[in-house]
Amino acid sequence: MVKKCARHNIGLGKIFTDDGGLFLQILFTVAVVSAGILLKLSILQWTLVSVLSLSLLIMGMYRSAAKLLTLYDESIPLDQGIRIRAMGNVLVAFTTGIAFFTYLIIFMPKINTLI
Repeated sequence: MVKKCARHNIGLGKIFTDDGGLFLQILFTVAVVSAGILLKLSILQWTLVSVLSLSLLIMGMYRSAAKLLTLYDESIPLDQGIRIRAMGNVLVAFTTGIAFFTYLIIFMPKINTLI
């Protein structure tokens, strides 16, 4: 996929400017990191937050690259392009669900002690 993206001049700049959802993921990651700083997370909690946030951003970039590749590469049939975009959306939704659930497990006890 990387070679095909390079062949069609699809780089990180195009990926970040094309996908508004990726910008929302970055804003969400900034909010999570800010909350982690305010709530003074432990090393294990920071490791979990870092791994999940990074995987969420990577899945979002992968989805955007796959979407752009299906638009620019004429050798990909329309039905296969639709499946690729749907699989990318499912991958991001699944990763977001796991990340959100884990963030709740990490942050709720800290928030409950503040209340």
